[in-house]
This record gives sequence, structure tokens and C-alpha cells, in this order.
Amino acid sequence: MPEDNQFQPLAPARLHGKSDEEFGVFKPRASKPPRRSSKCPVYVLAGLVILAAIALVFALAVLRVEAPDVELKSVAVKNLTHGTSPSPSFNVTLTAEVSVRNKNFGAFNFENGTATVLYEGMVVGDEEFSKAHVESRKTKRMNVTLDVRSDRLWNDKNLSSDISSGSVNLTTYAQVTGKVRVMKVVRRRTTARMNCSMTLNLTSSSIQDLVCR
Repeated sequence: MPEDNQFQPLAPARLHGKSDEEFGVFKPRASKPPRRSSKCPVYVLAGLVILAAIALVFALAVLRVEAPDVELKSVAVKNLTHGTSPSPSFNVTLTAEVSVRNKNFGAFNFENGTATVLYEGMVVGDEEFSKAHVESRKTKRMNVTLDVRSDRLWNDKNLSSDISSGSVNLTTYAQVTGKVRVMKVVRRRTTARMNCSMTLNLTSSSIQDLVCR
């Protein structure tokens, strides 16, 4: 009678290979090369436009050269003499306070300026004032003394009636020529002019109705 506990040989074990996923192995995927942004040229162009605008504003506001303003602030009367006999005449010393306002961002160096007094378009007095230096965005004041004499007139047909009325209308003209230098980059020659009208009151020995253009 066969034994129930007879030994039975076991079937040979089969080895099954496991995938990388089963072992939890991660294989990196091949990375794609980074794509260049298409907006980069736009940014560069915008930056160049901004720089050009800044340079234009700088050139217009800072490097631009304008003629300074010359103004006649006041006129004092001294040593006034006048008369109609034997011939109409008047002599007077005028002390004018002149200001030169430099509007530029660079210094203004002007050479000898000239101031002229006219009666009916004829010169009756003139004077030069010395050269000076006006700092950037500053104003310089100076006094100019002019000796006015009617004997310089070549036609005095209306002078007698003006002296009899007690007032003589005069015109004052001034001119200043110099150079403006901005940041050692721009150097330009420019001329400033002034034209004023006024009335010499012979009774009060004063200047009235001073108007400048």
C-alpha cells in the first residue's frame, strides 16, 4: 500500500524580470533646449527708443543756447543843464543800471558791450561797458554812465519846442556780444540786445515813462 506522504518533487521556480516601473527606477526624459523669447527684440527696441527720447530732451533743454536778456532797470539823472538861447541845447549825465540775465545752462562771457542814447534817431551819447562773466542761470547787474550832449545833433529843428515843453523823448539801445559754453561740449557766440524809450523831464530832472522791448 503506497504511502500517503510520498515526496513529490517541486517544479523549478521561474524567475520573472520586473520592469523599471516596478522597481521604482526613474529615467529622466531628454530635456528640450530652451526656447528664446520672441519679446527680447521688442524690449531692446523699446529701450533704444527711451534712450533716444532722453537724449533729445537733454539736447533741447540743456545744450540749447539762447541769447541772454539785457534789461534797463533804472536811470538816474545828474548834472542836467538846458536852454533855448542863444540856441536850444541840453546836457545831462545818465547813470543806467543794466542787468544781463543768462538763461543758459552754461556760463556767458561777454566782451565789451555798448550803450547808446538817441534823440529822434540821432546819437547824443554812447558808452562802452567792460567785459564780464555771468554764471549759468544767473543775473549780473552793472552801472553804465553816459554823457548826453545835444551839440552832437546835426538837425535840431524840434529841439527848441521840446525844451520849451519841459520834456525830451530819448531812446536807449544796448548790445552785448559774447560766448556761451555748456558743459565743455557746446560753445556758441550770441548777441543780446535791448531797446528802450524814455522821457527826460527837464523840470524834475528825472526819467519818466521808461518802456523796454
